[in-house]
Amino acid sequence: MKSPPNPVHSLEVDKRVADPVHGLIRLTPVESQVLQHPIFQRLRDVTQLGIAKYVYPGAMHNRFTHSLGVLQNATTIFDVAYRNWHRSPQLSGDIEEDQLFSEFILQATRLAAMCHDLGHFPFSHNLEQALDWMEQTKVIKHTFRHEQLSAVIIREVLGDILGDYTEVVAGLIENNYTALQGCLFPAFVVSSAIDADRMDYLLRDAMHCGVDQGRYDRERLLDSIIPYATRINGSSYDVLGFKSKGIEAVEQFLLARHRMHQTVYFNPSVVGFEAGLRRAYYQISTDNPPWELPSVYLDDPHQFIDFNEAQFFTQLKSELKQRQSWLSKPIVNRQPLQKFGPFYFTMVTNRELSAEDREKFSLLKESQVKLENPAEDWYQDDHWVYVENKTQTLVSPLPRSTTRADGFEDVKSLKNAIMLVNAHGDLIDPTDAAYGHTFLPYITENTYHRFLFFTAKSNGNRLRQELADLLEIYEDFTTRPIRPADS
Repeated sequence: MKSPPNPVHSLEVDKRVADPVHGLIRLTPVESQVLQHPIFQRLRDVTQLGIAKYVYPGAMHNRFTHSLGVLQNATTIFDVAYRNWHRSPQLSGDIEEDQLFSEFILQATRLAAMCHDLGHFPFSHNLEQALDWMEQTKVIKHTFRHEQLSAVIIREVLGDILGDYTEVVAGLIENNYTALQGCLFPAFVVSSAIDADRMDYLLRDAMHCGVDQGRYDRERLLDSIIPYATRINGSSYDVLGFKSKGIEAVEQFLLARHRMHQTVYFNPSVVGFEAGLRRAYYQISTDNPPWELPSVYLDDPHQFIDFNEAQFFTQLKSELKQRQSWLSKPIVNRQPLQKFGPFYFTMVTNRELSAEDREKFSLLKESQVKLENPAEDWYQDDHWVYVENKTQTLVSPLPRSTTRADGFEDVKSLKNAIMLVNAHGDLIDPTDAAYGHTFLPYITENTYHRFLFFTAKSNGNRLRQELADLLEIYEDFTTRPIRPADS
């Protein structure tokens, strides 16, 4: 049977955009229309790392350039996947190549990659936690995430431009894959353990923050990609896999992501400024807010075009000054916070903690509750202290067998795993200690907790007294991790 042509070679180029990470990025006519729409242009005014620029001055890059970078990565992934499948089809199994390598699927995936961040609020992820608080206190009826708002924007704002691509693009972003009919490869490209999104932001964030921790061997990682046929609940699906010979590039990527969380994303000062920003947004939004409450954007996403970062931050700072909030010092004047921590704690799934570690973790949680909840709803007041518990799980394990017909329970569990394919076309589990030479067995199913406590510097002694029992247990609390019980 004749192989389908490589759809990447059939793309009609309408526009070229220069990018510092990927060089020239080529856009098709429909992508050019999306690019020019005000809802996409709005992303120029949504910083990629939010208020992290208070700590990393170079972190001024935005979701606009990142979105174009994700589009470029998605295209390269399709190109490499086609070439590797064409060279060694036996490794991929019985994939639906005519559907997977179609111009329609490629264009839909590129559009989903380009549009995946349309629903981001000002300062990116930083305000999303405040939506949960608004729901808890009935300020809004339902919380939501930016992916949901992105899908609404795609359907109601960009639908006329996207046409037949609309439902597939929206489905890819909101994790609804019914329109793909068993072809999950695009879903993995847009969102999975190793996807086009993470491939871009690690390199881009590292470059703009001036750190090396986010760098990885992009070319080697991409060259390892293959499409792969597996089964979920008895049905066959085409997904994204990696040749086992690329295991070093895979683990380098995962380690780069882990190090960027340690260095940049969970940097204690960054976390403190972000946490203060969320609390300020919540407090002002519950009392005569100068902006629309966020739930209005789900009903009328056209209004979201005007919810930009510059206007929002100007209004937020003005409100903080008027209310004489202690948060105005770190948020308005960028004055450093007094911080205690991070207090590290690592938990491993299905592994019993020692009595000593249980005591430590219980004390951490008790300290968080005591300081965060002096009243029924602490966030109704201009409270003097706040706590952040940042958690991260790096990689999930695969089922413990190595056959092509492995059964997976659901798409989510599969997308959080690494599909590593050996020279016989069978899955191998890189997190199995028997496999040998990688560090992945040692980090599988580890959940890393980082507890941080923040207050104004004038309240430093007060907070130290509140944390006396905790500080006594963590003698060197800024550097010493708590290891699993049997390590």
